[in-house]
Amino acid sequence: MDRLKGKVAIITGAAGGSCYKTCELFCQEGAKVIMTDLDPSVEELSKGLNEKGGDTVALVGDIAQKDTWVALKKLGLEKFGYIDTVVNGAAVFSPPTHDWPTITSEMIEKVMRVNIDSMLYSYQVILRYMMKNHIRGSFLNFSSASGVGYNGSAVQGYPLSKACIKLATENMVNQVSKKYGIRFNCLAPNNVWVPKQEDVWKQFGDHFAEVTPLPYTGMPEDIAWAVVYLCSDEAKYINGVCLAVDGGWAVRH
Repeated sequence: MDRLKGKVAIITGAAGGSCYKTCELFCQEGAKVIMTDLDPSVEELSKGLNEKGGDTVALVGDIAQKDTWVALKKLGLEKFGYIDTVVNGAAVFSPPTHDWPTITSEMIEKVMRVNIDSMLYSYQVILRYMMKNHIRGSFLNFSSASGVGYNGSAVQGYPLSKACIKLATENMVNQVSKKYGIRFNCLAPNNVWVPKQEDVWKQFGDHFAEVTPLPYTGMPEDIAWAVVYLCSDEAKYINGVCLAVDGGWAVRH
């Protein structure tokens, strides 16, 4: 119950399936959580966790804007006194196409703006705060199976952004970890059911089950427990990994 005791975490995408479950487990394991999402329901979700004994605060905002990160920092410091963990879980998708000649930069731009800019601003605001205050914190970024290998995805900005996230995580390890003791890791999930993608699962659920080596596909808690581990002191010597949470998809033949 105390795997994250003393941690104060910003978790983005906190109104979504995997990231909300992460907030729930962080509270269960003793962390204090700053929840943020563009979806206003994040405020009610925060209240619900607090009613169950959690210690959270919520901010509705666009994490692709630097001002939102400035506000998250201010809120976290006012409420909890410090911040030592960031989970960059929020992401958006772009319309898929299998036709390279017709894809446009506009189809990719929004995805790259949210998925990449949000991580960049988390570094510019929260990482700088950690460095200045000598906090040996950690960042957990969400890559994807589609960002580390072809998983059948159509041509779209999402896999491109997730490949960038993996590389950016590795870059930060080499640029920051030695001097400041701050860890950077990421996850590479594949085919995990979340409520907001129910329509996708109705359409492609059988395919997801077929390509997953285990006899079942992933659920939000499978992602959330991996985040708990990588952000805990149990993983204090794990740095620069991209952990596949995919039921064995990455090694299937």
